[in-house]
Amino acid sequence: MTRPAESGHERLRTEVLTAMARLGTDAGLLLDRSRRLLWASPNAPELLAKSVPPREPVAPPLEAGSPLALILDDPRAAELVGIAFEQGEIQRSEITHDGWRRVLRAVAAPMGSGPAPTVLLILSDITHERRLNRAHQDLLANLSHDLRTPLASLTLLADTLTGEARGDPEATQEFASRIATEAAHMHSLLSGILDLARLEAGAERANLEAVDLLKLVRRVCEGLGPQAKERRQTLQCSGEPVVARADSERLERALSNVLDNAIKFTGEGGRITVTVAMAGACPTVAVRDTGSGIPASALPLIFDRFYTGDRSRSGSGSGLGLAIARQAVELQGGRIEVSSHPGAGTEVRIQLCPPDPAV
Repeated sequence: MTRPAESGHERLRTEVLTAMARLGTDAGLLLDRSRRLLWASPNAPELLAKSVPPREPVAPPLEAGSPLALILDDPRAAELVGIAFEQGEIQRSEITHDGWRRVLRAVAAPMGSGPAPTVLLILSDITHERRLNRAHQDLLANLSHDLRTPLASLTLLADTLTGEARGDPEATQEFASRIATEAAHMHSLLSGILDLARLEAGAERANLEAVDLLKLVRRVCEGLGPQAKERRQTLQCSGEPVVARADSERLERALSNVLDNAIKFTGEGGRITVTVAMAGACPTVAVRDTGSGIPASALPLIFDRFYTGDRSRSGSGSGLGLAIARQAVELQGGRIEVSSHPGAGTEVRIQLCPPDPAV
């Protein structure tokens, strides 16, 4: 950014602030009493860039003299700076930015007195931290929801078996089968939580090898075929012979989670297609469905832990499937992406690494 000529003292202060900014991840804005910008740290444009679909994030104007209201969305930022000027003490708060997409920790620190006092506004991006906190809260809520139902069912079924159904072989067999189903559901939920915890902690290592992608995809489709048939859906698998460098077991689990999700969110009579192909140099699996699609506001959240979307349409679920899929794919050096439009279905693409040339 450009700025007017500085005195020796001001130049030294700017050099110190710039050095501090380069040493850390926090961004700094130096403001005068009218809330206009005097100086910005080199990393401030990147931190404060705004997402303007469909273009890439756009950096705000950080020229000297720019009003703070044009730099930060949240009016609380200007209020915080004003209090720091009035009271001459450090002020702290949390503000939002980029249309509520980002959460920033803001610290306003007075930088001297006299005829031209300034305030240094230090900004830290805590969006990920806040999302994790929200995920932990969702974990408790979802666990209480998802475990309460099977536990209550198990208690009721056990009471029935030891009570009125005792001595009735047909009833005993039916209730025993239902107990096994509920126990399997609880086991699946807890296994998902443990798998995701290990993946996020970096405790898992990928066993990479040359994998026949089309063969693996067909195996997954065969396994989930009965689930789609029950909902009178058409499940089609096609593509060309492609070899990828992947962990066969983890890739199968990831694809199963993606396909299971597509079946849940596609109505009866819908169509799901799984296609294997090369996208440039990347072996790719694309899962397309004719479901109701995903709102644009929800797209950034679908790979978050415990995000379940619309439970009324998906039925019970822990919200762990796609989070596990993303972690498993990225562990193999791949990428997973989603595109969707309400009313036009959803496509999930898994891009993997090509096999080692020596293979």
